[in-house]
Amino acid sequence: MPVVLAILALAALAWGVVLGRRLPMLAACAAMIALGYVLGPPLWSPKVGPVTLTVDRLLIGGLATLFVWQWRTGAARWRSLTGVDLALIALLAYLTVRTALTPAPDAVRSSVGPWWRLLAAFWIPAGLYFFARSAQLDEINWRRMVRVVIALGAYLAFTAVAEVTKQWWAVFPRYIADPTLGEHFGRARGPALMSASLGVYLTYAFWAAWLSWPSASRWGRTVLLAMLGATALGVFLTFTRSTWLGLAGGLAVLPILQAPRRWRLPLAGACGIAVVAGGLLLGGTVAHMGRQDAAGAEAGAAEHSVYQRASFVIVSMRMFRDAPAWGHGFGRFYDKKLPYISDRSQQIELDSIRGLDHHNTLLSILTETGLVGFGLYMTLLVAWTRAAWDLWRDEARPAWQRRHGVFTLGVIIAYLASALFHDLTLSPTEHWMLFLASGVASGLLSASRAPATNRAPSVSPTRSHNWESLAT
Repeated sequence: MPVVLAILALAALAWGVVLGRRLPMLAACAAMIALGYVLGPPLWSPKVGPVTLTVDRLLIGGLATLFVWQWRTGAARWRSLTGVDLALIALLAYLTVRTALTPAPDAVRSSVGPWWRLLAAFWIPAGLYFFARSAQLDEINWRRMVRVVIALGAYLAFTAVAEVTKQWWAVFPRYIADPTLGEHFGRARGPALMSASLGVYLTYAFWAAWLSWPSASRWGRTVLLAMLGATALGVFLTFTRSTWLGLAGGLAVLPILQAPRRWRLPLAGACGIAVVAGGLLLGGTVAHMGRQDAAGAEAGAAEHSVYQRASFVIVSMRMFRDAPAWGHGFGRFYDKKLPYISDRSQQIELDSIRGLDHHNTLLSILTETGLVGFGLYMTLLVAWTRAAWDLWRDEARPAWQRRHGVFTLGVIIAYLASALFHDLTLSPTEHWMLFLASGVASGLLSASRAPATNRAPSVSPTRSHNWESLAT
């Protein structure tokens, strides 16, 4: 297998050299995300000196090379910075300086070092962001990007069903079938070997299929309808509350935005009822799963998962109280929490999180980088949300640009739902699609705000006639 993969990598590099100038950057970014996510490190990770090679790292290097080539040939262009971009640059600068000024941990260390975590969770996704905002932004290239996401979702949904039904012959990569690797074996967990990650990506693909519906043919809509059902089923089969909340949250918001104004209030009421009913149903399912866990070989795991959430909150708030402005250092929650977990002044046993990294992205950033880092992080998320909203609400824009605004909103909702239950800086693949979608949104806004004489001609001014034009 390593030899085959090496040959394929060389072939891909050769074709990349030949077709590099014409390869659409948006589709290349989406393909890098799809292939990097599917072909995970357990499949192929040889060491070359001190460096471990993985498929995603090679793809990132190839994508950067492609961007430089397209930049030099004029296929990619720099667009003026907006407030959204400045928010990202400020966050990257602060996290870098904060990491540099924090001494390395002495003995007790997380499995992911601060510098590697900063590079993988922020700097590399930021590269995707700026590649996307500098790319040729037109409807054809946007559709190519979305189709790659839909194809990824089809594969992930098929894999999810195969995992849960134990049809291991249909599962690729084969390491997914190894119960000794990763987490959540027995549930749908995908190439990342983590159910929460799989659910987030399936939700991304769900919204890509949803927003492709207006421009699809009759047969295309049949395929998309099957995709919507398959990805929703895959999200359910992860048996992960955060992914359920991410999809449900999007369904409670995005269809209302797209509906004609006279239908929005009734639809909002119907969505509210559906979300409450679905929450009760899923809550019963989770309770049933918890009872099964308590009765099985993993007795006590369900109880710990509840108390550990409270433990993380208590420890985080006490750490924040002692270092409110600058935090304890990026990537240092794992060892800096140790003096706080010995406290026995409350009924909750804090020591249960001794060997764990954080399980909440927002609290993790707050305790590690203080109010400054947390404020910059939240400012960036709000700016991305506002950019997506501005795209959608601008009725003079082409329909595909407005649909991208809705897609970005769906991505942000899915990301935030998972961020409340997991520290996604330790799972940087979830940042890839977030930064890509936000980069496209920023590029579109920057192009439209440029003076008419300097406006990039790569942004299509045409507007197709479909259901977006009805939502007025």
